Amino acid sequence: MCALGCDSGLVDRHPFCAECQTTLATERAEPTCPTCAGSVAPYEVVDGLCRMCRAKPTKIGGTVRVGPYRGCHRQIIHAYKYHGREEFEPILSHWLSEAIREVPWFDRVDAIVPVPTHWRRRFWRPLYPAEALVNMIRRRLGLPRAGVLRRVRAGPHQIGLSYTQRHENVHGAFAMRRGVELHGARLLLIDDVKTTGATVEECARILKRAGASEVFAAVLVKVDWRPFAGGAIHGV
Repeated sequence: MCALGCDSGLVDRHPFCAECQTTLATERAEPTCPTCAGSVAPYEVVDGLCRMCRAKPTKIGGTVRVGPYRGCHRQIIHAYKYHGREEFEPILSHWLSEAIREVPWFDRVDAIVPVPTHWRRRFWRPLYPAEALVNMIRRRLGLPRAGVLRRVRAGPHQIGLSYTQRHENVHGAFAMRRGVELHGARLLLIDDVKTTGATVEECARILKRAGASEVFAAVLVKVDWRPFAGGAIHGV
């Protein structure tokens, strides 16, 4: 049976049926903004920025994703993150590693930094994708892991918060580990889901303040959203 629960048979021991393989490939092939990794329309990207990126400053030099947060990719993320389907971990790490290899800034990256979680969150969710995936990804890419960030404040979840509330919620939630100085390092943040970018932007702010010269981001999925007059962003 297909790993996503389809009744279709498998082909050559592939974990997904032929139909899901086609859907996954189609979703991953969608054009994205090289800065935020959001899905874009034809000719929307100008000078490396989509319409939304041109409307706000960013500390991230570029973002890459595996796919959009919908369809088959959404099913996989939910199964892995919320239902303990750890068999998806090597698949996701392979996909993200391959996506990272293809971006023009990959050769500039010195080390990989997982977006950390607060220790209290581990009581109710022992699996934290960003940290779990980094060990596999760093081996695939031949890059060191730099656990230089720590989360100093748990705060409420981002689910259901507006764009402004999400950025306020993570402001001051991260800090550098004591005694760490980055001296011009070029770092790659790893996270599982990106919605507005509030979390990776806050992490990048802290890293650059500590001396990083460039900060990039790689995520499993990017939520497609548009600002709605302060309305909540649901789903993640």
